[in-house]
Amino acid sequence: MLKVQSISAFYGDVRSLSDVSIEIKTGEIVTILGSNGAGKTTLIKSICSLLPIRSGAIYYNEERIDTMPPYTRVDMGISLVPEGRRLFPDMSVMDNLLLGAYPIRDKKKVQDALDWVISLFPWLAQRGKQSAGTLSGGEQQMCAIARGLMIRPKLIIFDEPSLGLAPVIVDQIFDTLSKISQENNTTILLVEQNAQTALEISDRGYVLENGHMVLEGDSKTLLASPEIQKSYLGL
Repeated sequence: MLKVQSISAFYGDVRSLSDVSIEIKTGEIVTILGSNGAGKTTLIKSICSLLPIRSGAIYYNEERIDTMPPYTRVDMGISLVPEGRRLFPDMSVMDNLLLGAYPIRDKKKVQDALDWVISLFPWLAQRGKQSAGTLSGGEQQMCAIARGLMIRPKLIIFDEPSLGLAPVIVDQIFDTLSKISQENNTTILLVEQNAQTALEISDRGYVLENGHMVLEGDSKTLLASPEIQKSYLGL
């Protein structure tokens, strides 16, 4: 479904990614691991055309997309749940969700999508009129996920969904990601520092260090890797 082929990306004259490649098959959950500054968010920005690449290419369903503007990703069925949630805090929960369905012109499809995300996060129904900025951190993250799901994406990208959240909330969120993948065959690209939990729900994983891809493999193999255990699991 998604093929990132030998891309390099820069911030000004500073190289952030160097010859990075990943592949994601339809229906997979793939995790990108890496410490702060490793290039994880840069990779996501490159995939979404929020940061132009200097070399390489990015393909989605065999169509090259790195030369296309960012908004085309949504029409193709790609959704992003960004780091830090990026909700509109002064708008209601319901309005934030409806913004996620902005490209959809069929009112029935919008309502069907709304019913679906509320089935995943039932509390949204009671908080529809509440300002998104007054939600707890965990609720804001769930609202951001629900907004990202409103287009019923084929591929959804999560950038650090567990950041700053209590372990019990993290478990709820990752359980929901597994459910989305299994019940809807939605492909998920998950960028995370929480290696244990991320790899437990993933099919495969990659490890970024200083803008280079240094390790890849199926999730069970990576969890058993001495490098992963030392660097990310504290073992």
